Amino acid sequence: MSSHFQIQTFDEVTSTNDLAFKLAAENSAQHHTIILANSQTKGRGRQDRSWISPQGNLYFSLILQSGNFARVTDFSFLSACVIGDVLRLYGINTKYKWPNDIMLGEKKLAGILLQFQKINHVPTLVIGIGLNLVSAPDYAASLADHKITREDFLQKFTEIFSAYEGDYASFGFASIRERWKKNAYKIGEEVRLSSGASGVFSDVDVEGNLLLLEDGVRMRKVMIDEIL
Repeated sequence: MSSHFQIQTFDEVTSTNDLAFKLAAENSAQHHTIILANSQTKGRGRQDRSWISPQGNLYFSLILQSGNFARVTDFSFLSACVIGDVLRLYGINTKYKWPNDIMLGEKKLAGILLQFQKINHVPTLVIGIGLNLVSAPDYAASLADHKITREDFLQKFTEIFSAYEGDYASFGFASIRERWKKNAYKIGEEVRLSSGASGVFSDVDVEGNLLLLEDGVRMRKVMIDEIL
């Protein structure tokens, strides 16, 4: 574990994000605290979707209370790059599905949930991450064949996150954007969005929006949606 980070471990929680905000409000957890749980009873992903959370997988939330939170969504791209780089250390190549998923082949391996609040007047960003280390539903992927421990993953995660966080503080989203695009899921391909729109995933702009080329003619900026 990077020396800048602290970890608090719990057996069963409703969700690590909920607990992170509760502990921050009680001054029991501060900047760079990781809330780690063995299981969650109400784990969730983007748009309040349920995240199945049996024991054995990795469920944690990272509390940030220092930094530039003008564009909170940047931290989804940053976190995806960190997860991808950690997994590459194990020889596992993943893709980042806009805006917040990690894909192994054509199946979802991990998800990222950002939540931002002011806690006791302190801007607080919680980055929740669920990673299928040992098991997954049929529609998702897991790393059961790789024998990765939560402790080893978190050690590598905190080291790489710390480096990327420093880059972001100095250079902003530009330090993350090209790195993310190199491993973007279906970039340059025809995609369908949850809104029903479809077109070629052309690029991610300097604000993290998806640029969708419709009918080979019109370039549309997509801010709130997701690739199916």
